Amino acid sequence: MISLQHVQRFLQKTPEQRRITVRFQIATLLAKVPYAPHRVHLDISSRERVDFWWSYFPMSFKPERGLFEYWDDDGGDLRFLWKNLRPGMTFLDVGAYHGLYSLIAAKKLGRGGKVFAFEPSPRERLRMMRHLRHNGVDSVCLESYALAATPGTATFAVVVSGYTTMNSLRPPSTDDPTKQIAVETTSFDAYLDQHRIESVDFVKIDAEGGELEAFRGAKHLLTALRPVVICEVLDLVTRGWGYAAKDIMSLLRSYGYEWFDVAADGSLRPHVPREEYVDVRNFVAVPAEKTASLDSGAANARA
Repeated sequence: MISLQHVQRFLQKTPEQRRITVRFQIATLLAKVPYAPHRVHLDISSRERVDFWWSYFPMSFKPERGLFEYWDDDGGDLRFLWKNLRPGMTFLDVGAYHGLYSLIAAKKLGRGGKVFAFEPSPRERLRMMRHLRHNGVDSVCLESYALAATPGTATFAVVVSGYTTMNSLRPPSTDDPTKQIAVETTSFDAYLDQHRIESVDFVKIDAEGGELEAFRGAKHLLTALRPVVICEVLDLVTRGWGYAAKDIMSLLRSYGYEWFDVAADGSLRPHVPREEYVDVRNFVAVPAEKTASLDSGAANARA
């Protein structure tokens, strides 16, 4: 409850301090609301930005950032994607969660492109469908499959509360409560063949350690279609699958891919291999023959 002392202290602040205080209170309130769609924007450059409706508001607060500026950890990845998508392209979003990458891709591609999103959790699919509806996007094909090496059925662990981004085909690396649901699995190649998809330009995959398993079902995708891949590489989640995160990078290198770090502005820099990957972040794998064609700084970075 706001007391007279609170009001007095607020009025004694400078105009700038009062502005920051008000922004902080609004941010704190929005962060506590489970689903509160609000208009946000992602600055692509000083001359371009993307506006969209979103319902997640981060708990942290940075006074130097715009209140409704999208500034979560994947801003650089989204800028990279936006700069490089072109009309007519096809984008696959594996582990779509609440649909941010699919939404950004659909807004850039419009009716001229195709977006296929895979999200096994019914709760996350519902949130994603709401986001798409709020943004007037009806061009995303949302599937309930989990990506694996082969088609079939599997048990999927859904985190009930807490780190709900860690839903997985293996027990998540969290103490948060989980529940088990049955899901259908498919592989990259089986899905592409079933739906007669003959080209894929970009793939984003965040499968909480299931990336290596999914790529084992993607021989045609990686050898013939050759998409650029945005991929989480993280030991915390791969350990539950019995392998090291660096094995993801080794596998794609065997297909002639080169790995890059993504800067905040969406540009790429050559990745220096590590023994361990402890930071929650994505990396970009690019077919060697495509590095020069990307609008991302990758070609200059290699020189």
